[in-house]
Amino acid sequence: MMSSMVTLQKFEDQYLDTVKRVEEPVVKYTGQMADAVARYVPERPTFMASVPPIQELVDNGLKFRKRVVDEQAMFVRHLMKALHPVIEKVDAMPVAPAAAAAPKAASRSRTAA
Repeated sequence: MMSSMVTLQKFEDQYLDTVKRVEEPVVKYTGQMADAVARYVPERPTFMASVPPIQELVDNGLKFRKRVVDEQAMFVRHLMKALHPVIEKVDAMPVAPAAAAAPKAASRSRTAA
């Protein structure tokens, strides 16, 4: 029997595989379009001299994204630590009904004697 975590991880892997398969043709056709359009795009105008180059803006955005994700991961870890008393109870494996009933029956027979 497959655990729910294995099922979740399989779904995540399938999702990422699908994303990669979709991204490949998007990049290919975007490159073809850029090649066709590039001759019509003018050189960088002087009024944009103070604007960072596109690659620098993208790199900065990706670094910021990493910082945001790292901060959110730390936040979740702190929340999990704060929720530990509740999580400990929720994650505890349930006691089988027969095992839970056995001590009660044994205590009743001792009190009756």
